[in-house]
Amino acid sequence: MAKSGVGICKLTGNKGRFVRSHIIPRALTPRDDPTKPMLQADGQWPPKKRWDSWYDRGLVIAKGEKLLEEIDDKAIKEIRRQKLAWKYWDLQSELNIEPFSAGAVIGLRSLTDVDHEKLARFAISILWRAGASDRDDMAGFTVPDELLVQAKAVVLGEAVPRPETFPIKVLQFGTKGFIHNLTPRNHAMNRPDGLVEPFFRIFLNGLIFQIVDTTAVE
Repeated sequence: MAKSGVGICKLTGNKGRFVRSHIIPRALTPRDDPTKPMLQADGQWPPKKRWDSWYDRGLVIAKGEKLLEEIDDKAIKEIRRQKLAWKYWDLQSELNIEPFSAGAVIGLRSLTDVDHEKLARFAISILWRAGASDRDDMAGFTVPDELLVQAKAVVLGEAVPRPETFPIKVLQFGTKGFIHNLTPRNHAMNRPDGLVEPFFRIFLNGLIFQIVDTTAVE
């Protein structure tokens, strides 16, 4: 990025002045106490203090930010309606979680009338933002170029979020924890068939998207 703040938008490809663009919407990175910082953690290095969620000043121009904001607004309304994030519910009983077995700490929520496309497009947009960002905080988050190109097409509305390209699992914490920035991370899990499944983990206020890296799964 030039010192003047003018350059080529990584999303639209247009030249213009860069704007401050949040990688994860501020609505889903609230602070418990506005007078105190959040903790930022990535699971590897000691936590850091942060007064704001991550933003990038060299990612998009105003036209690109408008596209991202439209995706965010639609998804956040759905997240609020379905009570998927901590800030949108008070009592665990509101979630109607059915435990897998008596006394189990893991359960299942049955949701109806879910707008899967809005949530998928939102998750993929964050994957693109974090993967395309040059922030040091995102240095440990790597997305193959092939997936970044496909994710950008989804963000631009040139492609729909197909599950064969972006398989997404949604997990929700049914108990509230302390508010913090949890950096997007690359992870992997062992599948029952013996294969290793790499995935990208995105955390937003008690809501987790796990996007499978289809370029690395045999």
